[in-house]
Amino acid sequence: MNKILAICTSPDKGGLELYFVKLINHYHKKTSNIVALCRHESLISKIINSPVINIKKINFINCWLQIFIILKRIKNENINIIHVSWTNDLLLAVLIKIFSKRKIDIIYYRQMKITRNKKDIYHRFIYKNISKVLVITKQLKSDCERYLPIPSNSIIHLKYGIEMPEIPDGNKKQSTFKKYNLSDQDFTIGVFSRIEEQKGQHLVIEALDKIDKDNIQLLIVGHCMDKKYLDRLADMIKTFNLDQKVTFVPFLESPMEIMSFLDLVILPTYEETFGLVVAESMLMGTPVIGSNAGGVPEIIEDRFNGLLFEPKSSKSLKDKIIDMYDSEELRKKVSNNAKIFAMKNYDYQMHFSNLDKVLNKL
Repeated sequence: MNKILAICTSPDKGGLELYFVKLINHYHKKTSNIVALCRHESLISKIINSPVINIKKINFINCWLQIFIILKRIKNENINIIHVSWTNDLLLAVLIKIFSKRKIDIIYYRQMKITRNKKDIYHRFIYKNISKVLVITKQLKSDCERYLPIPSNSIIHLKYGIEMPEIPDGNKKQSTFKKYNLSDQDFTIGVFSRIEEQKGQHLVIEALDKIDKDNIQLLIVGHCMDKKYLDRLADMIKTFNLDQKVTFVPFLESPMEIMSFLDLVILPTYEETFGLVVAESMLMGTPVIGSNAGGVPEIIEDRFNGLLFEPKSSKSLKDKIIDMYDSEELRKKVSNNAKIFAMKNYDYQMHFSNLDKVLNKL
């Protein structure tokens, strides 16, 4: 049986990190054949269920000591597969493989876009030691084939898997909205992304300023990555007199529970590689709007299971919000189609079944 060391030393809080947690918890519950390696005191280290190797932030001084500790664990656990989620961990994984003197396959699940050629000496060294690159969208597969020094047949499109939470009791909406100081009578829009400019929260605020509707409110959920940008958003809200209509909530581990209470979810990112928020909202039956860029058009078919707007255009976004707001028929149509689409394409068990097939062929 394969024994996996899953590495993610990212200190952040986002979709990549939450997927890593799901990966760990799935295999720990199923076969107990996984060990996690993550940064000490990171979000990941606090919420995973499997055995954990906690390490400090790696630097030139402590690198070899930490690798020695990991190698000892690999030997004791008979690990033969390393799963990497975060690009920054690839060098660590390759060094572990080389110095372990064991037959180890490295699997890299890439969820972030790639925009430049990576066929220099360093990257040729890295990818020479990687067995399979798994990618989250067809577009990303095409980009990896173009930019990475690895054979095309070693790049595999692995659709994301989303675990459905229990459907919240409808009566919980009132208490949830009260908790976040929201009106349960207003048309409520949700944005779920890290707080940084490329995620586009400002586009939604600008769009709301152009919409002459008093009963629309905005819930922005996410971990702040850029304090200056957050301050800029606060200034915009004050300038547009939207203080009573915009609420910020920090990172949530289970955002899907709130999504089901919303009237609309928007992904305003400049270019999202996948668009997990869109797929999650679809599963919860909430209408979605996303930017027509990156991997989002692989999920949203405009006016069939959601709406697409022109990237970086608050005017285009405003028009799409009005379309959704004005037509209950449109909202019902796209949400019904979206739920069927998401259940078929992002089934949680099917994702891990397909991953098992990749691992078993190594």
